[in-house]
Amino acid sequence: MANRDDVSRELAKCTNCDSIYAARQWPDGDIQMIGSDSCPCGSTDFVLVDDEDDDGGRAAIETEPGRESDGDDDPSPDRTTAE
Repeated sequence: MANRDDVSRELAKCTNCDSIYAARQWPDGDIQMIGSDSCPCGSTDFVLVDDEDDDGGRAAIETEPGRESDGDDDPSPDRTTAE
């Protein structure tokens, strides 16, 4: 059995449907979704999500063309903002 310190919590993407989940990576490299044995699509294959871009910085949040980010990451289309 793996020591608790040997298991890391990660973000993992399903290789079938690209859904992202909290997961554990075991010392042998196995990646398992937390709370379930498989993705709702049925797949049990996951890859780690890299949260940094190639320059070593945080990945940018994309916005709609012509709209600048207001610093609020809420993508809800029906939210209201003061203009």
